Amino acid sequence: MFAMEWLPGGSLAEFFRDEIRRKDERERKTVYIREIVHVLRQVGEALKYIHESRDHEGNEFTHGDVAARNVLLTNRNLDTCVAKLGDFGLPIDFVPRLPIPWLPPEIVCSLDRSPKHRPESDVWMFGVLGWECATLGAEPHFQRTFEEIQQSFGLPDRGLHCPPNCPMEFWSFLMDCLSEQHRRPRFSGLTDTATSAIYRLRQLETIYAHSNAKLNMVLNISNCTCSQHRCNIPLPPFTIR
Repeated sequence: MFAMEWLPGGSLAEFFRDEIRRKDERERKTVYIREIVHVLRQVGEALKYIHESRDHEGNEFTHGDVAARNVLLTNRNLDTCVAKLGDFGLPIDFVPRLPIPWLPPEIVCSLDRSPKHRPESDVWMFGVLGWECATLGAEPHFQRTFEEIQQSFGLPDRGLHCPPNCPMEFWSFLMDCLSEQHRRPRFSGLTDTATSAIYRLRQLETIYAHSNAKLNMVLNISNCTCSQHRCNIPLPPFTIR
C-alpha cells in the first residue's frame, strides 16, 4: 500500500478537464505559457531527483508514467501552485494497459522483446506531457490504432501537431524531447549545459516570465475513416520490465 500526500488542486488533467474543456468559451480559465512552463519545470525537477537516485544494486530509477493525470497540484492557480509528480514507483504492469500514446518508439515498437524503461523514455513522455499542456488537455494520438501510433513516429512532429499560438521556443524544446533516444535532453547531471532539460526549462521560465502569451484549447479530432470504428477498441495489454 502506498500513502501519498493529498493535494487539493487535483491533477493537471483534471484541471484541464474541469476548468477548460468542460466550460464554454466565456467561462474558461485563461492559461498563459509562463504558467505551463512553471508547472513543467517543477515536474522536471522531480524527474531529475528520480533519475539521479539508485537502488541498492546501483540501478537507476525511472518514473514510467509521466502524464498530466499524474501531475498533482496544491491549488488551481497555475502561476503560484506547487506541482508534484505522483505514482512514482508503481510497476508498469500494475495497470491493466500501458499508456501507449505516451510511450516512446523504443518501447512501443519492441513490446514483443520486453524492452526496459529508461530515463530517456521518461524524457519522451515529458515531451508528450508538454504537448498535453500546449493543447490544454487534448488526448495524444486520439483514436489512433496501435499501428497508426507506430507509423506516426516516423513523422517530423511524431504525430503530435504543433498547436496554434504555441511559442516556437517551447515547441522546439518539446520536439527535442521527442527526438531520437540518444539526442534527447537529460534531467540528470549538470544543469548548466544545453543538453540539460532543467537548463532548457529554466531558460524558458526566464523568456516567458513577463509574457502574456496565451494557449488555446485544441479539440480532440479523430482521423478515423474506418467503417467499424475499430479505433475505439482498447489497445491490447502489454507489460515491460
